[in-house]
Amino acid sequence: MTRRLTQVGVAFLVIYGLLFFRLEIVQVLNANNLRDHPQNSREITLVFDKPRGSIRTADGEIVAQTVAVSSKQKRLRQYPYGPLYSHVGGFISAENGGSGLERTHNTFLAGEDLGVRIQDNRDLFIDRARTGQIEISIRHDIQLITRAAMAGHVGAAVVIDPASGSVLGLWSGPGFDPNHLSSHDLTAATTDYGVLLSDPEQPLLNRAEFQGREMGSLFTIVTAAAAIEQKLSGFVVPPSQAVTPVDDSSVITHTDGVCGGNVASLMLTGCFPGWAILGEEIGRPTLNDVSQRLGLSGTGPIRLQGSPKGVSQVARLDVSASHAAIGTGLEATPLQVAHLFATVANGGSRMQPRVVEKVLAHDGKVLQEFDPKVLRQSISKETAAELRELLAQNVSHGTAQDLSISGMEVGGMVASQFLDNHVWAVVIAPVTLPEVVVAVLLEHDSFDDHQTAGANVAAITRRITEAVLRLSSSNVGGS
Repeated sequence: MTRRLTQVGVAFLVIYGLLFFRLEIVQVLNANNLRDHPQNSREITLVFDKPRGSIRTADGEIVAQTVAVSSKQKRLRQYPYGPLYSHVGGFISAENGGSGLERTHNTFLAGEDLGVRIQDNRDLFIDRARTGQIEISIRHDIQLITRAAMAGHVGAAVVIDPASGSVLGLWSGPGFDPNHLSSHDLTAATTDYGVLLSDPEQPLLNRAEFQGREMGSLFTIVTAAAAIEQKLSGFVVPPSQAVTPVDDSSVITHTDGVCGGNVASLMLTGCFPGWAILGEEIGRPTLNDVSQRLGLSGTGPIRLQGSPKGVSQVARLDVSASHAAIGTGLEATPLQVAHLFATVANGGSRMQPRVVEKVLAHDGKVLQEFDPKVLRQSISKETAAELRELLAQNVSHGTAQDLSISGMEVGGMVASQFLDNHVWAVVIAPVTLPEVVVAVLLEHDSFDDHQTAGANVAAITRRITEAVLRLSSSNVGGS
């Protein structure tokens, strides 16, 4: 009997040990994943009506603040510019948690970060509310420009400083008014949130960072980089209007007649059959290697520094070399596209995209500064320079002439994807000494043909670029 009791006791001890070990894994090792999970609203709910720091732009505009009110909650979170920063700043809600910087940087804003909570020796002995303020890299003037250019369109636009990785403007449309979700009228806030969730246009979705679309011909800048590295930039593709890949997959055609030639010619004409033949010459392993180095495949999509990882698919070039060379099936977000061309603009050096510049104390003292972060040297400076020259030629007398800006040499590309009904445009300006990269995605616009679609997205991208470069600051990335 004693032996049996001993065995039962040992069994219970083992079970208790396993349960304790599991609890430690859940609470300690997985703490960050649980805190950042999109469905976990507890962290935000607990601090909804507590003191909370402000979020402001690089040029000093307050985009989120907490004000005193004469109600039971005493404090209300307000967003002075409504939808303008809805996908950057996000929202905080008693019922529905939060999004954007309100969620990812909650510990700073709510004063839960140790560096924010203890700012001098007195804070060790006095219990008082300390909150952190956040300064973002986005400039208010650039954000207004981007929204105005994208008015009435579904899609996204990203303006980025290639040298630092700082995002200067980020617009995703349609947007939403975060003031409705932060309301003390919880019934109304819940109703509004439900309407936004059920809207087929997905206004809560930050398309710039989380909406992937097929790159199409934009990917040929990667194929061109691989060709340059393989000493194939002078490789001449015989004139053709269509080509059947060696694996007998779908025929690749050029709708504007026969095309061919070297890399420069293929870029200027948008010659898909030529790129496909060049892709077979380069080989899929090399294309995949360059694509991975540039951050397009092999890992999850590039995110803003501090952004939640979420559920993201790893992009892979699983198609034939012919189709891989023209970007078939490879999706990218507008942030990824801006990041890719910013790498080319920055001499092949990949910078971590970021939107948070500083965390400040209540009195404006800088508590933490987020410096530019180099991810890797993806391609050589020489290769990047050749790619910029190709992009400049493409704007001056190629398929991207609608992107040209009077009095300035710029480089860029335009791509139309009619199967998925979206169009891309991206600009590096100026192309010789790049200050800014602008990437624009328009979704399911009703255009009669690809020329009209391309002209429309190019006009929007050009307007943003021209307006940004006309700003008073000589250095666009400065505040």
